[in-house]
Amino acid sequence: MLKRCIAAAFMTALAAGSSAALAQAADNCADAPTVGTGTFTGNTSTATNDGRASCVSSASPDMWLRFVPAEDGLLVASTCGGATFDTVLSVHSGCPGLGANAIICNDDACGLQSTVRTPVVAGQAYLIRIGGFGVSSVGAFSVSLQLEEPPPPPTDGPDVILADLIGIAYYASVGGINSYAIGTTSCNIGDAPISWISSTNLHPVIGQNVYRLKDGRFEQIGMSWLKHGFVSVNGNFCGSCVPPPMGGSQLGVNCSDPYSASLNGSQSNLGPRSQVNAATGYFPYPFTAPGYSGEIARRVQIAASDVNPALNPGAIYFAEGQYVTQDDAQWNNGLNNNAYRRVSFNTPSAPAFTAATRREAPAIHAWREVDSTVTLVNFDSTEANVAPFTDPIVTRFVLGVKVTANNDDSYTYEYAIQNINSHRSGGSFTVPMPVGASVWDVGFHSVNHHSGEPYSIAPWTFEQNTYDITWRTETFAANPNANALRWGTMYNFRFTTTVPPSDAALSLGLFRPGTPASIDESAPGPSLLHACWIDFNGDGGVDGADVEAFYLAWELGIGQADVNQDGGVDGQDVETFFINWEAGAC
Repeated sequence: MLKRCIAAAFMTALAAGSSAALAQAADNCADAPTVGTGTFTGNTSTATNDGRASCVSSASPDMWLRFVPAEDGLLVASTCGGATFDTVLSVHSGCPGLGANAIICNDDACGLQSTVRTPVVAGQAYLIRIGGFGVSSVGAFSVSLQLEEPPPPPTDGPDVILADLIGIAYYASVGGINSYAIGTTSCNIGDAPISWISSTNLHPVIGQNVYRLKDGRFEQIGMSWLKHGFVSVNGNFCGSCVPPPMGGSQLGVNCSDPYSASLNGSQSNLGPRSQVNAATGYFPYPFTAPGYSGEIARRVQIAASDVNPALNPGAIYFAEGQYVTQDDAQWNNGLNNNAYRRVSFNTPSAPAFTAATRREAPAIHAWREVDSTVTLVNFDSTEANVAPFTDPIVTRFVLGVKVTANNDDSYTYEYAIQNINSHRSGGSFTVPMPVGASVWDVGFHSVNHHSGEPYSIAPWTFEQNTYDITWRTETFAANPNANALRWGTMYNFRFTTTVPPSDAALSLGLFRPGTPASIDESAPGPSLLHACWIDFNGDGGVDGADVEAFYLAWELGIGQADVNQDGGVDGQDVETFFINWEAGAC
C-alpha cells in the first residue's frame, strides 16, 4: 500500500510539471538535469566554475538546472531564504552559460539572496545558473522554480523622476569659484523597471544645476558634470516598491534610489555632459575625459560673487537635478526628469534647503512660482528615436518672459530659455521688432562649461535687422563646439525699447542641422504696430517711404504687414493700410 501511495504521488508530481525532490543541480552546464517547477538543492562548496553571470564579474563556483516549461509563462527562480551565502542567479539560452547568452541576471533581491523573473516559451530550454557573488561565496542552497502568469506588457514604460533633492554639500573655493554637490532621490513612476547597470551605458546620469532670481532676472549660475549611477537599492520612498527581476541592476516599479550629495560629488564618477544625447539617453561608456585635480573640478561650480549675500541682497536661489537614461528617454518619458528646490546661501559654505522639492518640473518654473507676471511657453520639437522604437522623441525648450513697464514709457523685456532635452540645441533667438524701433540695454547671459568640456563660452552676438532683433552663436558648420544652448542649460536675453508688449511670433533657431530649422511660438514681445502704424518705417512722418516699407514687408510676408491684425498677411492688409494712410489717420 505504501509503495502504491508513493507511486501515485510521483505520477501526480509529473502531471503537474514538478520535479521537486527528484533532481539536484549539476556541477556542469552540459549535465544540468531537466526540471519543471519545484524546489531543488545543491552545494557549490565542491563545485567548479563553467559559467559567468552578466551582473557580476567573478568566476565563482556554480551549479546548473535545465528548465523546460510545459506552457508559456513567467519563470520565477529564487534563492530567497534558501541559502546562507551571497548568491547570484542567472538564466542562459545555452551552454556554456556566459554573459553573452544571459537572458537575465540578479545579485541581491532579498538581502544577499537572488530572484529572477523572465518570460519563457513552452518547450524551450532555459539554463539556470546558481553561483556566488565572489569566488569564496559558496555553500548549500535551495532554489525554487515557479511558473506564473506573465504580467501585461507595459503601457507607460520605464519612467524615472527626481523625487527629492536631499542635501547640498560645499567643498571649496578656488580662484573665486565655489564648488558644491546636490543629493538626489529618484523614483520609477512607470510600469516597467529601469536599467541601472554599472560599468555599461545602461544606467542614469544625473546633472546638478543652481539658479538665481535677482532684480527680476532668473539666471543659471552653476552646473556640474554628470554623476553616473551604479546600483539601485529599490527603496519605498515613493510607495510600495515592486522588486525588479535584476535587483540592484534595475529600478523597479514604484521603487526609489537615493544618492547623497557626497556620492553625487564624487569626482571620479562624474562624466562630461558633452558625450550625452539627452533626447535618446545614449552615451558612450566608459566616458572619456581630461584628468582632474583640486576640489572644484567637475562639481557644481558657482562664482563666489554670485552667492555672496552682501553682493546679492534679496536674491533667491534654487537647486535643480535632472536624470537622463536610455530606456526612460526612448519610451518618450524624458520631459519629467527635472526637479528643483529653494536653497539659501546666507552662508555660502553651508547652503541649506528652505522649501520642499518641486517634482517633475524644470527650474525655470520657479521663476513663475515666485513671480506671477512671468509667462512660460514650451518650444517643442521631435528628434529621431532608437530602434526598435518608431515614435519620434519629443524634445523641449521652456521659454520664460517678463515684461516690465518703466517710468520713462519704455519697456524692459527679459527672456530665459531652458533646454530640457534637445540634442539639436539652440543656436539663435529672434524677436520681431517694428521697423525703426529703438533698442538699448541689450544683454545676454550664459552659464560657463568647465573642467575640460570642449564647448566655447563665448557670448552670443547681437544684431538688429529691419524687422527683428537676433542673438546667435557660431553655426554648427563653423564650430560644432560653439556655445549653443545645450541640454541642461538656460540662457538669458534682454533689452529695453519704447514699444509696448503684444503677442509676437518668437523664433528659436536650432543649432545642429535638421528639420525643422527653427521652432516658432507665440509669446509676449514688442507689438509690431507703432502707436501710429501708418508711419510704417517709424521715421516720424507719413509719406511715400512708408508705402515702400509696407510693400516690402507685405511681399515678404513679415508679420508687421498684418496691419489689420487678423493673423495673416494678405490683400485685406493692403486695403486697410491704404485707407488709413490716405486719410493720415493712425
